[in-house]
Amino acid sequence: MIRLGVVSALAREHDMEVVGEARAGWESLELFERLSPDVTLMDGRLPDLHGVEVTRRLVEDHPEARVIMMSVDDTVEDIHRALEAGAWGYLPKASEKNDLVHAIRAVAAGERFLPTDCARKLAERNLFVPLSGHELEVLRLMAQRKTNEQIAGDLGMGDETVNTHLSRILSKLGTPDRTRAVTLALERGLLRL
Repeated sequence: MIRLGVVSALAREHDMEVVGEARAGWESLELFERLSPDVTLMDGRLPDLHGVEVTRRLVEDHPEARVIMMSVDDTVEDIHRALEAGAWGYLPKASEKNDLVHAIRAVAAGERFLPTDCARKLAERNLFVPLSGHELEVLRLMAQRKTNEQIAGDLGMGDETVNTHLSRILSKLGTPDRTRAVTLALERGLLRL
């Protein structure tokens, strides 16, 4: 339904033409090969591949591709992952039509596009101390309500190592306990349920 709404809205713009529509990630990669659109709108959630992965593959094969990610997920990590994958812009799906049209025109002209709120989130992200891969694994298992002993067993670590990772996680996230750490990680998009 969202795709149909976007197509309908863009059909009213005199300087835009929708040259193709895809329902899934693999289909969009194949369609891009055939059509070479000036700008590609990419859904963040597709039935077969995540939109970030499709964007990454698209840009690897076609460095000139200009992708705008549209997603219901607009945490700072979602935005960061999309841009890191090579997207030229990012829009929450709740954006107004005028924002979408402005984003397409900007990206077609060679400009990057981020709404003010998304840009603010990214700027705030740069203030955070990043979690290491092991810390993210520990955090993911904490979100599953596993004890330190269970986490140690699952990850093949010693209890002291898990305690060290837990201490660093709480410090980096600036939280006093495990529950708040998991909640904050979910809010920032570091974890998904």
